[in-house]
Amino acid sequence: MTNSFSRFGGSSAILVGLLSIAYALFYLVISRQAPFIGILASWIILAASGIFSSAAYVALYSRLKPAGEGFALWALLLGVMASMATLAHGAYEALLMLAGTTQELPSQVDPAGLASFFIVGIVAFVFGWLIVESGLLPTRLGYVGIFNALLLVVLFFASAASAQTLILISGGLTSVIVGPIWWIWLGRELLQDRPEVASDPGTEVRYAR
Repeated sequence: MTNSFSRFGGSSAILVGLLSIAYALFYLVISRQAPFIGILASWIILAASGIFSSAAYVALYSRLKPAGEGFALWALLLGVMASMATLAHGAYEALLMLAGTTQELPSQVDPAGLASFFIVGIVAFVFGWLIVESGLLPTRLGYVGIFNALLLVVLFFASAASAQTLILISGGLTSVIVGPIWWIWLGRELLQDRPEVASDPGTEVRYAR
């Protein structure tokens, strides 16, 4: 993969992290004062994050492929599928609001956040595990990804069970703190050119554990 796409994927990952914070801001704060604007903006932001996360997954797959091509490819396929479902979910909800539909209709492509929470959680876990095992990216970044994965899975089951307290705790942590750290840190790493050892241009530099 060219360094130009790696940088594009890195920029996309950083943008996803910033969009996560913006989503929480509109959904949890602004919607209390201006419900229509806050909720509509949050759905549009969710849809946008689906587009840019897919680019980040491709760049991350390219970086981690030497660590385990099968697992990396599986995570990539799940990640892109979840990104498209997240895009469809956000666009679906936004269009319903713009059409003036007041009835709450669950998204058929992403019921209870199955893709945007549960599947994305699996993707974060697999990529985080590959980072920890391979040393191709900072090990602590991998642990952040694994922790974020656990939060996302908890958030999915909390949403499915309508457990509001657990939704606020897990959703707040992954949307405002852990998720943005994961995406922005990942983006910064992907923005850097792929490190290589001068004596052996085909050998990757591995980060200290």
